[in-house]
Parts: sequence; structure tokens; C-alpha cells
Amino acid sequence: MNIRCTPSHLHGEISVNANDNSNIFLLCAGALSEQGVKLKGIETGGFAEKFFDTLEYMGANVNVNENSITVSKNRLFGMAANVNGDEFEFFVYCALASVCEKGFIQLSGLKTIKKGTVDLAVKTLSKLNIACSFDDEDELVIWGGNDITGGTADAENNAFLSLALTVISCEAGIPVDIHNTGEFEKSFPDYIKNFNSLGGKIETIK
Repeated sequence: MNIRCTPSHLHGEISVNANDNSNIFLLCAGALSEQGVKLKGIETGGFAEKFFDTLEYMGANVNVNENSITVSKNRLFGMAANVNGDEFEFFVYCALASVCEKGFIQLSGLKTIKKGTVDLAVKTLSKLNIACSFDDEDELVIWGGNDITGGTADAENNAFLSLALTVISCEAGIPVDIHNTGEFEKSFPDYIKNFNSLGGKIETIK
């Protein structure tokens, strides 16, 4: 599947499936919006909880209630993070690093992620004018403050990279066409609907 993401800032509130990890990328996009997004029905425990803290630590406005979370824009700054070989987590940080206003995200714990996956991330981000430095097998630095150009990006059937690119597209100068999104639609069937319900603009293209 190929999709086009027209730059837009998400806003509003929706109910989501608490077990869908792609909600994290909606929250990342919410951190770029003055109005922000509110996800209802999301669990405040488990895998997603660490990213509530991460977004707040980086500078976003975060309000967590018993069964909802609201995230809106403040200045996002970089940080250091160990992804412990988790590919999904790696791409969450790739998205956040790319849209930071200042500083950089230094990612370690990459040795158990396939080098080809890291190389794909670096190649794709660099093509969108996002500064990266991958000096060894365990550390990647992604700089913020980029003038994201947009254009065409080949996700090479990596659904997690496709999710990250939808967030990055929010700050791009022109639409981002993501080719070969992989199992994106099958693994995260509600994501495009939820993204567009919050004012985003993702459409399927040939």
C-alpha cells in the first residue's frame, strides 16, 4: 500500500482501542498541535505509559486521567534513550527526534535491532532533510530543528517506519508520499481512520 500524508496538525478527541500501540503515534502528533489531541479509553498502564512520561519530559503538555490522555504542543527538546532492541520503540523515538525543535535524541541499545533496519531509518530520514549520525552499531543520534522537506519515502514494507513517517509529515513542507507501507493497514487497521478523525490528511494513492 502507498499513502500520501498532507501536512496537518491533529486536534480534537476520539475514543480508541486501548490495546492498539499505534495510539502512541497519535499522541506524538498531538505534541505538535497547539489545540492538542485527547484519546479516550486509553490505558494508563502498560507499554504506552512510558511514552506519556517521555512526551512530558521532552516538553509537551500532558494531562493523564483515569481513562484518557491529552497531549498538546510545547517546545520539544531532545533526550537520551535506550531502546533495548525494541524496533517499535526505536521508531517512536525516530519520529519524536525528527520533530524536536531543539537538541537531539541519542538512541542506544541498537545492537539487537537489525542493522538494515537502522540503515533504513537513517536513509529515509536523511532523504527528508533530517540530520542523523550513526557512528557505530549501538548508537544513533537524530538532530531536531530540521526543515523537513517532504517528498517520497520508501518504507520498504516496514509498518513501524510508516507510522513514524505519518508523524513526521505533520511538520513537512510538502506532502510525504509513503510507498510500500508493509503490514501497516493489517496490523493497525484503525490508525488512518483515527488520524483523519483528528484532522489529519492521509489518503491511499497508487
